Amino acid sequence: AATIAVPASLPKPETEKPISTQDAFGRILFDIAAGDDEFARRIVTTSPDVTVSTNLGGWVNRRGIFDRHQREDIFREEKVVSAQRWAMHPEGQHIELGIAENNLFLTLAALGLSSSLFGERLLPIGTLYDPFVSRGLDALNYACYQDARFMLIGTPSGITLAPEGGAHQSIGTPLIGLFQDGLSAFEPAFVDELGEIMHWGFGHMQDEEDGGSVYLRLTTRALEQPARQMSPELRQQIIAGGYWLHPPQPDAELAIVCSGAVTAEAIAAHADILEDVPGAGLLIVTSPDLAYRDWNRAWRQRASGRYEARSHIGRLLDPLAADAALVTVIDGHPATLSWLGSASRRRVFSLGVETFGQSGDIEDLYRIHGIDRNAILNACAAACLNR
Repeated sequence: AATIAVPASLPKPETEKPISTQDAFGRILFDIAAGDDEFARRIVTTSPDVTVSTNLGGWVNRRGIFDRHQREDIFREEKVVSAQRWAMHPEGQHIELGIAENNLFLTLAALGLSSSLFGERLLPIGTLYDPFVSRGLDALNYACYQDARFMLIGTPSGITLAPEGGAHQSIGTPLIGLFQDGLSAFEPAFVDELGEIMHWGFGHMQDEEDGGSVYLRLTTRALEQPARQMSPELRQQIIAGGYWLHPPQPDAELAIVCSGAVTAEAIAAHADILEDVPGAGLLIVTSPDLAYRDWNRAWRQRASGRYEARSHIGRLLDPLAADAALVTVIDGHPATLSWLGSASRRRVFSLGVETFGQSGDIEDLYRIHGIDRNAILNACAAACLNR
């Protein structure tokens, strides 16, 4: 099927207030839905009973729900007040599922194969609560095995969804993103990162040679957004897997490395540590998956005689001292980032989540699981003492 042209840039939500990546995702799709170009017409969304709580509501209100027959909005018929429009018709671009995550991945597989099976390209997007990715792993695996192309949004994710307890909090899903072939996984912290990743993802889904599906792990935690302009270099680094939010001084002895929602804690800890460790850096990893793959590819090339091969993460870490330490933190399993120790031949102190969460405030759960500002500072102190 012909390639669907992706706009030069996606809409960027404008807000002076802190915003979450899940909220920004919904706003981006809502703005896309206002258009009437081929790009907007080829997007199909689907969700297992969490359409509104994963921020697809605005998109659905503008583009409608698919059904082979015209069906009236039962809520309006029964005079039930609802901001959501549940009328269904053949032109609708959202497929509403019941609580059946396995069916979600079967649907995404079918939609993602429309180009090769029917000669009509679709751009499928599926949303679900991130911990429930595990409910449909078999269908997800075979969807990727068949080379189906789709965008998967796992949100909310991690213990950052603090009040809802362990049943709704994911732990190992970043590792699923790391090991699943045919799926490129990202965990953006900021809205501009999300926009660039989604833009790249729509193109990646259509790349016949090197493309595949895309998995974004998002959260409901609102973060302060950095005041910056998106440069070509920053865009390239975001897609490659990471960039320095605060570059280290040459031969710095310490760097904090973070992904996703805990970036706020990492920023606070980094500001504090500069008093004792001047020149320490703060590295944001937008995709542990792509950064790992690139590093793995580079060392294999060197092992086969191409000694000049370098990885993106290796070049980023070059300014650090040879015996510098890395303190990594993520709202997920710490193994997601612990491989950076091997990648840079440096000591790594990995913080993350290894046990089921509880109900509570974000501040309390971060403290209990050791991923808050104080835990990061303690890990930095241990790293410097053991140098």
